[in-house]
Amino acid sequence: MPSRNNRPPFIGVKAGDLVLVQSTLNPDPTDTDWWMGWIVGNPDQFNEIHGVKMLAVVDTDSGELRHVKAEQTTRLSLAGMEQNKVVPLVRG
Repeated sequence: MPSRNNRPPFIGVKAGDLVLVQSTLNPDPTDTDWWMGWIVGNPDQFNEIHGVKMLAVVDTDSGELRHVKAEQTTRLSLAGMEQNKVVPLVRG
């Protein structure tokens, strides 16, 4: 079993998680091609296409629903964030 530090950053993501989405697996530190989003759907609804796990992610800036490769995402943990103070994403 791989150690926790060797696990891909998308392992364990679930609906409602805030993630950083990067254009490549190993971006240059100066790469600015990234965005943040909220994962939607249940893990069993995540699609696997040709062996690649795809996640449905809502862009926090535009509200656009995008499907991205799971390996492009990193789950973000915001220190001090209280569950009861999070405003849910509402689409109209």
